Amino acid sequence: MTLHHPQSDLRLSATIDGESARITAEGNLDVYTAPLLRAELTRAADAGARRITLALRSVSLIDSSGLSALVFGYKLTARRAGAFTLCGDDRLVARLLARTGLDRVIPLHHEADDGGKASAAGP
Repeated sequence: MTLHHPQSDLRLSATIDGESARITAEGNLDVYTAPLLRAELTRAADAGARRITLALRSVSLIDSSGLSALVFGYKLTARRAGAFTLCGDDRLVARLLARTGLDRVIPLHHEADDGGKASAAGP
């Protein structure tokens, strides 16, 4: 499923496979689009996903509402004894997590070229 908000360039696509879900976000994660992400995270969890990976490809902006949506995803999966992981090579995301202290709570990985295995990304 792909979602697009008319007031922003955010694009969300999701794949749910049993207890795992992968949501890809591209564009701005802001006050207009954070509700879309929250809805997609909730949809994945309601469909049975306990492990949710949010791939933040080409995300150019994350405001406080976007950051709140990331925390929402973490709390949503934690309440269901699951795991929430961010994925992407973006320095913006790594710096934001480090500055807010969320890097100690929400893991950030980057996608390697070795068949899709994830490895830790640093700021």
